[in-house]
Amino acid sequence: MGENHNTLSENPPFFDLVEQLRAMRRLKPDPVPLETVRKVLQAGVQAPSGQNTQPWAFLVISEPDERSWFARRYSEAIETRFGGFSQLKDDDDSSWGRQLRAVKYQCEHMHEYPLILLVAGKRDWPFKVAEEDRVGLAPPNYGAVYPCVQNILLACRALGLGAALTTMHQVFEEELHAHFGIPDEYGVVVSIPIGWPMGNFGPVTRKPAETRTYFNVWDNREPGNWAV
Repeated sequence: MGENHNTLSENPPFFDLVEQLRAMRRLKPDPVPLETVRKVLQAGVQAPSGQNTQPWAFLVISEPDERSWFARRYSEAIETRFGGFSQLKDDDDSSWGRQLRAVKYQCEHMHEYPLILLVAGKRDWPFKVAEEDRVGLAPPNYGAVYPCVQNILLACRALGLGAALTTMHQVFEEELHAHFGIPDEYGVVVSIPIGWPMGNFGPVTRKPAETRTYFNVWDNREPGNWAV
């Protein structure tokens, strides 16, 4: 098992976690203990959901042949959707260039990662909404899956694991369902390669919240008479 996995203290402060929660795409092939995986997933299921429906389910892909199948289809999806990495230049040190190199590394080495986690959500509607009355493109239960996913990512960070959320599997989701026997009542919401990181965590670079915050009406940045 790998050493020096960038672990925080046993009970790290919450804001230390969120300020260092980077997408980690360069991962070591070192195994992750099953008990650690269970701990991550247990953190996930603590998330809230409407009516406490808990619509999530997990598929942990750990067998080498199955990881290789997913990695191959993932790389093909990148090629189909974005044309691969032909536009990547070796001397491009921009944020986009660094990110593209990380994605390229992920495509080339994903089959070596110890596990790939598929987080699925029930294709269901709370309150049994009649089909003709449904609005939006995705069942509301899909939205309930994302707090679970965030808990998983935070748990990975707290335990020193690297992870990176992706939805590229949607390009081949029908094949994904057929290959892994995923029932039609579930849709795969996100896929998350997980492993011990090769690099260091955070801090992340984000625009300040105040640049994206409005009060009472869109584009108004003044809070007005705020009761302290």
